[in-house]
Amino acid sequence: MKKNVPASIFLFYFISLTTLMCFQFSDMAFAFKEPPLLAELVKAGKLPPVDQRIPSEPMVIKPTETIGQYGGTWRRAYTGLSDLSAIRKVLYDPLVRWTPDFKVAPNLCQHWEISEDARKYIFRLVKGIRWSDGVPFTADDIIFALADVALNKDLNPSPAGWLAPAGITPKVCKIDDYTFSVEFEKPYGLFLENLACPHGMALVTKPKHYLARFHAKYAKPEELELLLKDKKASSWTKLFSEMSSLQQSLFVTTDMPSLLAWITTNPAPGKLFVLERNPYYWKVDTAGNQLPYIDKITSAIQAEASMILLKAVAGEIDFQAQHLGGMTNSVMLLAQQSVGKYRLVPKQSTASVGLLLAPNLNHPDPINKQIFSDKRFRIALSHAVNRNEINNIVFRGKATPRQAAPLRESGFYDEAYESAYLKYDPELAEKMLDEMGLVVGPEGFRMRPDGRPLQVCLDVMSSIQTWVDTAEIIASDMKKIKIDTAIKSETRELFRQRTQSAAHDIALWPGDGGLECLLEPRWFFPFSTESLNAPLYGQWYQTRGKQGEQPPEIIKTQMDIFDEIISSPSDDQKKKLFSKIIRANHENLWVIGLIYQPADYYVVANNMRNVPEKDYQSWIYPNPGPINPEQFFFQTSK
Repeated sequence: MKKNVPASIFLFYFISLTTLMCFQFSDMAFAFKEPPLLAELVKAGKLPPVDQRIPSEPMVIKPTETIGQYGGTWRRAYTGLSDLSAIRKVLYDPLVRWTPDFKVAPNLCQHWEISEDARKYIFRLVKGIRWSDGVPFTADDIIFALADVALNKDLNPSPAGWLAPAGITPKVCKIDDYTFSVEFEKPYGLFLENLACPHGMALVTKPKHYLARFHAKYAKPEELELLLKDKKASSWTKLFSEMSSLQQSLFVTTDMPSLLAWITTNPAPGKLFVLERNPYYWKVDTAGNQLPYIDKITSAIQAEASMILLKAVAGEIDFQAQHLGGMTNSVMLLAQQSVGKYRLVPKQSTASVGLLLAPNLNHPDPINKQIFSDKRFRIALSHAVNRNEINNIVFRGKATPRQAAPLRESGFYDEAYESAYLKYDPELAEKMLDEMGLVVGPEGFRMRPDGRPLQVCLDVMSSIQTWVDTAEIIASDMKKIKIDTAIKSETRELFRQRTQSAAHDIALWPGDGGLECLLEPRWFFPFSTESLNAPLYGQWYQTRGKQGEQPPEIIKTQMDIFDEIISSPSDDQKKKLFSKIIRANHENLWVIGLIYQPADYYVVANNMRNVPEKDYQSWIYPNPGPINPEQFFFQTSK
């Protein structure tokens, strides 16, 4: 068995941090120290002593700059419940985690072994970790989260693809109170990396002792029936799904025990969403101080995202990126740094492009579906877009035109795909549309084959001005080739509803997965409902045909190739196989890349310390989680 060494699945891109955090488990005798707030509770007899709350060998975090100071409130802002994805990335503690340089490291799991064929994984949990209510965290919690929840056919008829590759569920076995195994039918070299991703949090946010009362396997029938009536739920599965959802556990309930650094005390979507330190949090710094340093995180609700920018400029935000990024905002934020007493910390996106166009191949209108599914339309649209104008007007000349191809540092770089169909050539675009039979009608715009006007809407989130500005330029470019084009600028909630239900025409979204291609392949083929160019094909893939829409053979072929990649133990073979998917993307241009944009940033209060000088921006690497926000602190004068 290979020990604590995951197979090298893809080449990672490294960033230079002034100081990288060290993750280790102490075998030294610490005199543990705790925050004054908790010391008072211990003194009052309301809380056990710190050495009874954390493991005897806890995880030790080396602070980025220095040992921190206890106390303070980390101020943030948000626009509603669906806007809390950013705070979810602060609360990041899966079984294994990403380090700041994008490597897998121990976390709740301190040790693992992988069979030579990458089929069987054995994990050893840290002994002595407790949930926020003081109950021990053991292998029983993981077995419950896996066998009884994630792989339970009543709760999840089609388990998540990352847990059940090719739709085949693994065997899960408890070895002892702190050891368990997961065995797959075929080699699965991406499992560790997937555990470090945000979806891996599903396995560590299901406390068995709390949730068993809602589960038919464990609850007494008469007690479960009473709960169903009390919660007005029609079935135990609906009740359990509601009570165990990640949103419920992180943001809504104050009852659910947690393993995370801060726990909810005033739920969302209240006027002030409040998280307070977890007294049983299981990490310490190099001096034995229990983390986190900061007492509270508050998020003040705002009616408009624009209000968050004003709060930042006024010095009322301590650390945040959500709704503050983009070239337009950066001008104001840079000019007001001394007034707001903050600094801007860059974070480089791992996306292939800052924005792409995703024509909906699952369009409910069969004529529009036929048009969008014709690669000539997509290639014509690519030639119609003036990327240089987008770069100069929206990004002040600091972006780079490219397609949504893997980045050079990914190990899957393809220069031909990166530069394909980038030339601004509206005449060529018009010629291709003419060849499709999209003739120009009496009003000066193109007509569909059924004789009706071709009207296209660009769906874009209203909260990011650079995206809206980009959409306006593209709409103008499309009108130049005689496509009647409008913009639908909408809230995040409405955007997600429309795009994931395939109700849109063309969506604008970042090209996630330019670096971590095999973990985030949504733009290389319809991998999930997050593949906004074909969300129903993605649903079909994830459910193995039980839901969604059956794709054409050419797309099925890409899905089959990716299944082969997942089960291949050879990195060279993975690269060869993925190159086939890239060639198919080059030929078919299922999504239209626009530009690779410059690094975005966090707004960070000057007195908040232990924040690295650089970070990544990605969903797979849920920044800022990997840089350990629990070791952030507020520096006060002495």
